[in-house]
Amino acid sequence: MSDAALEVIRRYNWPGNVRQLEHMVQRLMITGHDPEIAATEVEAVLGAASTGAAPTHGNDGGTLAESVARHVRRYFELHGDELPPSGVYQRIMREVEAPLLDIALEYSGGNQLRCAELLGINRNTLRKKTNELDISVTRRRKLM
Repeated sequence: MSDAALEVIRRYNWPGNVRQLEHMVQRLMITGHDPEIAATEVEAVLGAASTGAAPTHGNDGGTLAESVARHVRRYFELHGDELPPSGVYQRIMREVEAPLLDIALEYSGGNQLRCAELLGINRNTLRKKTNELDISVTRRRKLM
C-alpha cells in the first residue's frame, strides 16, 4: 500500500471493526491491478466517510437514483483520466446493499424472516448477505 493509502486507512473511523478492515484489504488485493494500492482505491472502497464528505441524508430534495448517480460519478472522477479497477459493480452494490439490509433489520426488530419478506428475498439469501457484508443480526424491539 502507498503511504497515502495507509493514511486514509488510519483516518477512517472503522465502524465495522477489524473484520471490516480485513474484508476491505482482501477486496483491494483482489481488485487491484497495480503492485501498490493507491489512496484513491481505498477511498473508493470506503466511500464518502474516508474523504470527509458529508453523507447524503435525502434532505437535499434529490431522489435515491440521483444520490447514487452523484456518488458513482465522484467515484469515477477520483480516478482522473484512468478507469477505476474492475469490480465497480460489486463495490457500488455493496455500498447500497449494506445500509438497506441493516436498516431493514433494524425496523423488523432483527427478525430475519420478517426482514426477508419485507425485502422480497429468501431468508437464506438474507443470511448469506449479512455474513458477506459483516452485518450483526440481533433480535431487538422494533423502532416503530
